[in-house]
Amino acid sequence: MQPYALGFVGQNANGILHWWTENILNGFSRHGYASKLIDLLDSTWPAKLGEIMNAGAPQFCFSFQGMGMDIKLNNENAWTRAGIPFFTYLGDNPYHAPRLHAAHAPGMYLLYGCRDFLETYQRFLHGRAYATVVPSGYPANPFADGKPWKQRRHEIVFAKTGVNPAALREGWNKLPARVRLLLEECSELVLSGVDDTIAGCCATVFASRQIHCGDARELFLSVCSSVDFYARAVRAERMVRALMRHNALIIGDWSYLDQAGSRARFIAPIPAAALDELYADSRIIANTLPSVRYGTHERVTAGLLAKCAIVSESTPWLDRTMERCPSFFALQGDISDTLHSVLHDPAIEEKIGASATAAREMYSMENFITEILSYVELERYRKADLGWWTFPPRA
Repeated sequence: MQPYALGFVGQNANGILHWWTENILNGFSRHGYASKLIDLLDSTWPAKLGEIMNAGAPQFCFSFQGMGMDIKLNNENAWTRAGIPFFTYLGDNPYHAPRLHAAHAPGMYLLYGCRDFLETYQRFLHGRAYATVVPSGYPANPFADGKPWKQRRHEIVFAKTGVNPAALREGWNKLPARVRLLLEECSELVLSGVDDTIAGCCATVFASRQIHCGDARELFLSVCSSVDFYARAVRAERMVRALMRHNALIIGDWSYLDQAGSRARFIAPIPAAALDELYADSRIIANTLPSVRYGTHERVTAGLLAKCAIVSESTPWLDRTMERCPSFFALQGDISDTLHSVLHDPAIEEKIGASATAAREMYSMENFITEILSYVELERYRKADLGWWTFPPRA
């Protein structure tokens, strides 16, 4: 039987993780691993998983966001019990799902998408599992060369589901006054533009209030999570309101906004699998920060690979990372000025070509696959006789 990798998918926005997982499993096949996929949204998945396992165990499991990692058998982790390593790529901060990230067992590997997440895991969860940062890879866009930049139909595109920040704040009114105060102060610091992570900002506020949570970290982690969602919502709404003055296509449910008089066109969310073709028919991809200081959102990556210009909020880390991509334009001041300069830049097509070449190297799917498989090799070493053996102290 050919060795195989077992993947897991489940619920997520617009199907992007399902699409991405299939691309990764296809990448494993180029390295000699067949693949099988379990969809946790399929009510018959336990039976299907049983059939797969009865036919032969996988060499390893893989998923995004820990999907499938906590499956239990007789109250014990199924993968630990079977001695099957599990590698999960995590694109969200641990404070959103601390129980998942607090899981620990031999053969369990947490591969974080950016340094913010690893720092939270180390500093605030005191993590015990093997964890590291793995730069993400992104599939090449097969439509990128279909249309010259100036002939593309969409001038500006922004794809993000709308969340009303005012509604989030209204929900805070039900919380104890002390919690509301922490949420307000932490949010204000995060949105001030300070160069720190969400967890770092919250830790600063807690320290200024002389609050030490000790081992009871639930309050701190829940504040971090709420502030993260709120900051994302505020930044996204600011972007949409600014783009409403322009010839933009805005994708997602933004029905709570008054769209009267908007120059922008709004459409419902579309599947992730359709974004490649859309981006390849677009000139500018707009982007907001996903509440990280040391990471890149896939909108940026996908836009570069689609040979679009990127107009984005930025951080010092992202500015440095994008130095090889001259079609990445960090927002400074009013977005109208930046959009105008991009649309009338006589060298924009040369910049886009250079950026696409750099992005294919920086976000290579093959490099990403190879990086994940390097941890499969590391796990084999761990399980070897002397692998990671703790030697007794000398007499």
